[in-house]
Amino acid sequence: MPVRPLTTDRRTVLRAALLGATGLATAPLLGACGGGAADGRLTARIEDSGAGTASSAIRPIAEDNDLLGDFDVSWISGSGPGDVQNKLLSRALDVASFGPLGAVVAGEAGSDVVLFSPNLTNHVRWLVPENSPYRTPADLRGRRVATPPNNSDAFRSTQLAAAVNGTDFTADYELFPGAVLAGLALFDRGDVDAIVTIEPNATRLVGRGARQIATVGEQWAQGTGEDPNSLILNGQGAVRSFVDAEPETVRAAADLRVRAHEIIRERPQILSELHEVYGFTADERPAIELLPQRLRDVYPVEWGETAFANLRRQVEVAAQVGLVTALPAELPWIEVSRA
Repeated sequence: MPVRPLTTDRRTVLRAALLGATGLATAPLLGACGGGAADGRLTARIEDSGAGTASSAIRPIAEDNDLLGDFDVSWISGSGPGDVQNKLLSRALDVASFGPLGAVVAGEAGSDVVLFSPNLTNHVRWLVPENSPYRTPADLRGRRVATPPNNSDAFRSTQLAAAVNGTDFTADYELFPGAVLAGLALFDRGDVDAIVTIEPNATRLVGRGARQIATVGEQWAQGTGEDPNSLILNGQGAVRSFVDAEPETVRAAADLRVRAHEIIRERPQILSELHEVYGFTADERPAIELLPQRLRDVYPVEWGETAFANLRRQVEVAAQVGLVTALPAELPWIEVSRA
């Protein structure tokens, strides 16, 4: 596998970005309030994703299909990449999305985070304008590329997918990392040659005529031989003390997420029906019609040995290129039984 190690200086910078994403340096420890309520109901504070993200469909699907039952969920949103992870570590949240590298780095800094259920399959896409001469990510080396923030799971996975193909993402492209909306603005104005972005924003751009030239999953498959749809972006995470103290609540959170994903898999048209939660307006009909086919596989229903093999592979590559120190003795993911 053609993985190029990072230099010491660049490794330090990238690890600092990872640490900054999880807010490990100064996060206060707050008292937990998830678990069992006085009336015996299970309670938890779970990440609520805002418009413009793939997970924004989960809450309405759960509420509209009566998936909550007696599970008393407080939905809490974040302000961007790293914020919900910081809320989890400070115990302002009980459950939040967490990528495998973020979980490992959190462990290296003394915060024991464990992934316990599926969250999202990788949905990072490379796009160029319709009239662009560039056909592959390799064609864009040295060119200007807008990207998600460099402390995000999306950015890290793009680094890994480049690394398994012998490319140093941060060195071989002129990157413009920043908030998703900022990247979209750069792309729309023609200030960059390409954009690396997440769903549903990629589908919105395709609906407007942009051309998708690759996915990070496809790049990962090219370098590893794995299924392009097997690359995990993140899982649902919690601190291990919460997992140990509240196993029924953790099972309920895992079950809620998987049941919502099962509805999407069985009836992907629901994603078009929920286009407003993705931030799409009614006049974006071409993009709305693309949502079922482009996003269905973003919502995985499997969690177990196959998923764990992919997570382990990501951490192994990250260790080779210096994004994490080493493969931890205790891997930060577990399997829980369905509630």
